[in-house]
Amino acid sequence: MLLLALGLGGCAHYTALPLAKAPPSDASLHRELAQALPQLPLKTQGIDFAAPLSGEAIAQIAVLLNPDLRALRKEKGLAEAQVFQAGLLPDPQISLAADFPSNGNGQLFTAYNLSLNWSIGSLFTRPLDLRAARANARSVRYDVAWREWLVAGQARLQARSLYYLERQEAIARDAAQLTGKVWRQSEAELARGDLDLATAALRRAAYVDSEDRALALARQVTKAHAQLLQTLGLPPDVHVRLAPPRLRETIPAAEMLDRLALRHRLDLAALRAGYSAQDARLRRAILGQYPGLSIGLTRAADTSNVQTWGPNVSLTLPLFNANRGVIAEAEATRAKLHADYTARLFQTRADIHALVADLQRLRREIQLLREQVPALQAEAQRLDAALNEGNVTLLDYETLRGQALSKSLQLAALEQSFAEQEVALELAVGSPWATWKTP
Repeated sequence: MLLLALGLGGCAHYTALPLAKAPPSDASLHRELAQALPQLPLKTQGIDFAAPLSGEAIAQIAVLLNPDLRALRKEKGLAEAQVFQAGLLPDPQISLAADFPSNGNGQLFTAYNLSLNWSIGSLFTRPLDLRAARANARSVRYDVAWREWLVAGQARLQARSLYYLERQEAIARDAAQLTGKVWRQSEAELARGDLDLATAALRRAAYVDSEDRALALARQVTKAHAQLLQTLGLPPDVHVRLAPPRLRETIPAAEMLDRLALRHRLDLAALRAGYSAQDARLRRAILGQYPGLSIGLTRAADTSNVQTWGPNVSLTLPLFNANRGVIAEAEATRAKLHADYTARLFQTRADIHALVADLQRLRREIQLLREQVPALQAEAQRLDAALNEGNVTLLDYETLRGQALSKSLQLAALEQSFAEQEVALELAVGSPWATWKTP
């Protein structure tokens, strides 16, 4: 009874954990953010939502508040619990049996059998169980950190996309206002008879095209803003202002980035740790083919009150099963993890080389457009003045103005692609651009 009381005293107790009946409120999200900000580096603690947010601040907010990441981080607790479980030794087993005489001359005694057994096979497998559990815990930690890195990068990519979409919308909106002003003037001139119908129709078509372009970009901005808020884990009514991204002037060599990725990619580290855990499980399965051993003590008495005691040993004879199925499954799983790691290495290298080549191409296109766009805009301003003086045809003016607008939007779109590909390259390498040591 004393042993039973001591055992029950160390038992865990049930505690209810009810599910939420509604999404977290805006106030609770802001409260969580305020509590989490002191954990950040000093340079990012003072996040001001009223001011333009940098890419680093966007990434920090996403890691802190993204709901999927908050749920994923619970897996680390599960992995640590598995390590704890692997380190525990099996409990001893005690059994008691009694035989009560039902007939006789009254000189018979109650027979009993009391035995205490303990399986010592776990003493041989415990180191491998611990090794597998610890390697699995490392794999989970690396995997969670990798997912955090991906979500942070996704938030930065969405923020850059939103910034350049807002810039394109502003360009299209300015063009729509200008063409709208020209069209309204044309309507007045047409009513006075100072303008022909074909010219007025041409100006109206230019205004409609500009307005449609601006509205299409506005829809893209609204969608991109909603996606960013969802990734950040912020309420849908929050307005986020973004600081201009800083585009890189130099692009590192792909071969150097391959070596960096091998050191910094957390998913590769997770796969290596997972492979180590599976290798330990295979060794554990191989040990399972040997006889299982249990030892114990037995105390007994028969109905004539002859009392005995002595040790007992039990073995599991590996005659039919011999753990062969478990061994085969463990070997196949290890082979699959080996192939997965090799495939991930190949895909990482291919992604890095493709992104570097794409960035180099985009850089050349951007440099060319940066030389062309200012000249086209200046020429359009000169033609605008000449058009008011009647020294140039409307067709020539609209053609040049349309080219200037098209090239301006194309430049903004290329800069958006370059900014997004920069973040994609950081994600492929597994570390921020600023940490790369370029020659």
